[in-house]
Amino acid sequence: MRVGGIPLLTRTLLTAQRAGIEKFAIVATGAQQAALRIQLGREPLLRGRIRWFEPTQDPAPQLSYSLVLPPSVILDAGALRAWLVRVANGGGVTVPDGGWIGPLAVPSALLSPCIEAALDGQKGLMGFLEVLRRQHRLERVPWEGTRHEPVRSLGEVAAIEQAMLTALRSPEDGPIVDRFVNRTVSARLTRWLIRSHVIPNQITCASLITGLGGAWLLGGGGMLKSLWGLVLFQLSVILDHVDGEVARLKFLSSALGKWLDNVSDHAVDLAVIGFLTWRVAGNGAHFLAIGWAAALGITIAFVVVFRWSVSGQHLVVRTTVQARLVARALAVLANRDGFCLALWFAIVLDRPTWFLWALALGANAYWAAWLCIYGLPPGPMKAVGEAAPGD
Repeated sequence: MRVGGIPLLTRTLLTAQRAGIEKFAIVATGAQQAALRIQLGREPLLRGRIRWFEPTQDPAPQLSYSLVLPPSVILDAGALRAWLVRVANGGGVTVPDGGWIGPLAVPSALLSPCIEAALDGQKGLMGFLEVLRRQHRLERVPWEGTRHEPVRSLGEVAAIEQAMLTALRSPEDGPIVDRFVNRTVSARLTRWLIRSHVIPNQITCASLITGLGGAWLLGGGGMLKSLWGLVLFQLSVILDHVDGEVARLKFLSSALGKWLDNVSDHAVDLAVIGFLTWRVAGNGAHFLAIGWAAALGITIAFVVVFRWSVSGQHLVVRTTVQARLVARALAVLANRDGFCLALWFAIVLDRPTWFLWALALGANAYWAAWLCIYGLPPGPMKAVGEAAPGD
């Protein structure tokens, strides 16, 4: 069964790896192992990290506790990592609160009977845990964050994938265009693309080409061309969300992808400004200066914010009331809602100069306020293998 474009077992292992688990033992029959070795052999992140055991073999744990993961449960890596930190060595089996179907922290003395019970399915595992509860050897530790979700049938996959996409939404998303347009359409495209062999970087390239085509149409003048340019630009923004969603769902995030994604976004924005400046340049030389000021403003803002995003440092806001208010305003303006709404408004009213003026003033004010509040991150930039914020 595939969820989010990859088999459930592969997803379980990669999620646990993200949570800090380095070695795995898979208990399966010989026939199952033959198929699973082929499946997992395609995943480079798991090579050399898996030991295989027949159901009759003892895994002989090397640590006092093992994490037992049913492969039919969707987990969130961050929530799993936080839960493991709170698990105490009390001699019993630890389960999350609110239910028993999920990850289990099992001491070495109980690992073999736990596996034996789990091989009988959910009924056997539940019976094993009920016995431990009666013996007061079952402990519950609160689970915080995204809840783990069991997958019981193929009919549940669509709803689970939609819930996973909803959980991927960034707090930096805009409240209007991102929420009601971009994420709505990107979710449909993502659920289709995760079933294909298309990789996130290819989607990023498609976003770049679409955005450049839209910018070129916007620079040509004429309402019909302008409207098509707006549509292509908006599609480019939607694809910019899709590449991040596919990367996260299929564990394909990379440092190259982050750089490519951010640079392509900025290239599209610069192209829009450049072609609109070309469109209005005949109305006076001063519009060239406005266009240059707009391009310079978004470039400096891009460099400053992107440097923070790859620095690995946390933003620290000064304690003054004014600084906190400005920081909150910067967080609201960090998404592309303002850019999109201003562009649509100006083009539909056939006032492209309004858009250039807004960027020339707003973008330069943005990076200046950012530097006043946050400054530049200390130390050199680092390669971070995650998709860009807001994707």
